[in-house]
Amino acid sequence: MKTKLIRITLKIVVAVCFVLIAGFFILDSLIKKKIRQQLTNLPPSAQVKFSAVRSSLFSSSVSFDSLEINFVPYSGLQENRHVFKFSRASLQRISFYEFLFHKKLVAGNFLLEDGNIQLDQFLMNKKDSLQAEIIKKIKWPFKTLDINSIQLRRTVVFLRTQSSNQLIARGDAGLGRVTVDTPGTRPSFSSINLHLADINYKFPQYEIGIKELELSSGRRTLSIDSFRLIPLIQNYSQAKICSLNMIGVDVMKLLNEQELLAEKIILHGSAIAINDENLKTKVLPLDLKKINANVFQVENSFVQYSDKAIVCSFRANIEFHKLNLDKPFHDDDFHFGSIRASLSGLQYSGKKYQSTTVQKIEVDSKKETMVAQNISIIPRIGKYELGRKLGHQADWMAANISSIKITKLKFQGLFQKKLFAEKMSIGKSRVYVFRDRRLERQQKILPLPVEYMATLPINIRIKTCTLATSTIEYEEYPRSGFGQTGILKITNASVTISPLINHPAASDPSYIVMNAAGSIMGSGTVHGVLMMPLQKNKPYHIKGAIERLQLTTLNSSSENLGKLRIKSGFLDFLSFDFTMTEQRSTGKIVGAYHHLIIQQLKKHTDEKNVADFASFMLRHLIIPLNKDRSLPERKRTGLVNYTRDPTRFVSYYFLQSLLMGVKKSFTLGFLLPK
Repeated sequence: MKTKLIRITLKIVVAVCFVLIAGFFILDSLIKKKIRQQLTNLPPSAQVKFSAVRSSLFSSSVSFDSLEINFVPYSGLQENRHVFKFSRASLQRISFYEFLFHKKLVAGNFLLEDGNIQLDQFLMNKKDSLQAEIIKKIKWPFKTLDINSIQLRRTVVFLRTQSSNQLIARGDAGLGRVTVDTPGTRPSFSSINLHLADINYKFPQYEIGIKELELSSGRRTLSIDSFRLIPLIQNYSQAKICSLNMIGVDVMKLLNEQELLAEKIILHGSAIAINDENLKTKVLPLDLKKINANVFQVENSFVQYSDKAIVCSFRANIEFHKLNLDKPFHDDDFHFGSIRASLSGLQYSGKKYQSTTVQKIEVDSKKETMVAQNISIIPRIGKYELGRKLGHQADWMAANISSIKITKLKFQGLFQKKLFAEKMSIGKSRVYVFRDRRLERQQKILPLPVEYMATLPINIRIKTCTLATSTIEYEEYPRSGFGQTGILKITNASVTISPLINHPAASDPSYIVMNAAGSIMGSGTVHGVLMMPLQKNKPYHIKGAIERLQLTTLNSSSENLGKLRIKSGFLDFLSFDFTMTEQRSTGKIVGAYHHLIIQQLKKHTDEKNVADFASFMLRHLIIPLNKDRSLPERKRTGLVNYTRDPTRFVSYYFLQSLLMGVKKSFTLGFLLPK
C-alpha cells in the first residue's frame, strides 16, 4: 500500500513538472508570438524588423537580434526615413503580467548594443507637424511605459543625405527612469549620462563640432573637449574652446527648463569672434533663459568683437563669483558678486582712422580697482592724409598714457553703462595733435564741455579725476603763410577735476572744478581754475595766470601762424579772470612785461622778411617796450568782451577771449594784427 502511494505521488509530481515545463514553453511561445504580432501590426510609418527574438521567463527578459526600426512618415517618400539598427537589443526584468494583461511595459533595463542610427536630412529639416502627429497615432503595443534605464552602447549616428552619410556622433548614452504616460507623447526621464565623441552637426547658419563630450546628471558634471562653432555664413560669429568643464550642474533643469545652474564653469583656451549683427541668432538647440554659476572662469582666452563700426580684441583671464544672468545677452540682467580679470593686448579700431591699444587691464571688484597700463592712440593714416580723406579740417592725434587707475569703482554699474568711482588717476602722458587749416572747417555747432558730457552714452560720476605731469603738443599748418607749421607745446601739464559728473542730481555741487597747471614751451608756468556749471543757464568762470614766460619761445607759432616775430620780451605775469556763457565772455586781464619788441613779417612772400613800417608802428606806437609793475594797474588791464563762435572748440573760445583782453590793454590795441 505504501509503495502504491509513492508511485501515485511520483506520477503526480512528474505530471505537474511536465505541465509546468510545457506551460513554460507554451507561455514563452505565446510571449514571442504576442511580441511578433504586436510589432508586425504597426502601421507602415513605423517598421520593426529583427532576425530573432528570445524570451526568458526565468530572467524576465526579451532580446532581439539584428533589430531594425524604420520611421517613414511620408508614404510617397519612401527613401526619406530614419533608420535605427542594433546588433542586439535586450529588455530585462520585464513584468510580463503587466504587459500581457494590462498593456503596461514595465521593465528594469533596456540595453541597445552596437547601434547604427541614420537620421534623414530631409525629415530633420521638415518644419510641419505631420511627423509628430503620425507618432501620436501609432497603435503601440502598450498604453504606458516605465523603464528603469535605457542604455545605448557603441552607437554611431549619421546624417543621411542623397549624396552621402555624415557622421554626427559616436559613443554611449543612458537614460534613467524613462516613462511615457500616453503613447506618442514626449517621454520623460529622471537622469541622463552621455559619453560621445566626434560630434559634428550643421544648423542652418552654423556647424558645431565637439571632439568629446561627457555628461552625467548623477555626478552633476559636464565636460567638453575641443568645441568648435563654425559659421556657414560669411562674417558670422565663431568660437573655438579647448575645454569646457561644469561642476555641480543641474543637468535636468538645463534640459527641461533651459536654465543653466552650476557650482563652477571653466572655459579654457578659447578663441571667440563675436559679430554684433548676428549676436542674438539662435545657435544651440537650447534657448537659455538663465545662467547662474557660483564660480565662472575664463582662462587663457582670446576674444574679438566686431560690428559695422568697430573691431575690438584682447586676451583674457576672468573669474566671476555668484554670476547671475536672468536673460543672457541682455546687459540689464547681468549681476555678479565679484569679478577679477586680467585683459592683455587689447586692440580697438573704429571709424576715425585711428586705433587704440592697451597693454594690460587689471580688474578686481573686491578691491574696487581697475588699472589700465600703457594706453596708446595710434593713427592709421598720415596727418595730412586725414583731412584730405574727410574733406574738411580734423584733429589728427597720437597719444600715449602710461596708466589709468580707478579706485572705489562700482563694478556692477558698468554693465548698466554707469561709471561711478571715488577717483580716476591718469598717469604720465604724451599727446600730439595736428590740424591742417588749409582745408574747409565744418560749420557745426559744438557744445560747451558740460553740455557735451551730457550727450555721452554712459553715466559718469567720479569724485576726483587727476592727470599726472604730461606733455601736450599742438601743431598746425596755417591757411596761408610761409609753408611751415606752428607748434605750441605745454610741458609738465597737470590737471585735477572734482567732481566729474555728466548727469547731475539736485544734491550735487553747483560746479565741476578743474585746476590745471603747466609750462608753455618749456618756459614759465601757466595755472588756472575753471568752474564749469552743473546747472543750466549758469556761466563758466575761469581764473588764472601765465608767469615768467620767455616770449621768444613762442616764435614757432607766432611767426608761422600769425606772421609776427617776437624779437625780445619777457612776460612777468598775465592774470586773467572772466566768465563764459554760450553767447559771450566778459572779464579782464592784467599783465606786466618788459623789453618786448614785436616785428611784423611781410604777408605776401614765402620768406620771413620783416615789414619795416608795420614793425616800426608796433614798436613805437602800439606796443610799449616795457609795461611793468611800476605802471598803474589800470594801464596794464584789458577788458574781455568776446562774442563766441559756437562752431569752434572751447579752447579757441578761451584763447580768443584772452587775446581780446591783451589787445584791450593797449591804447591802440585795436591796430594789432588778428
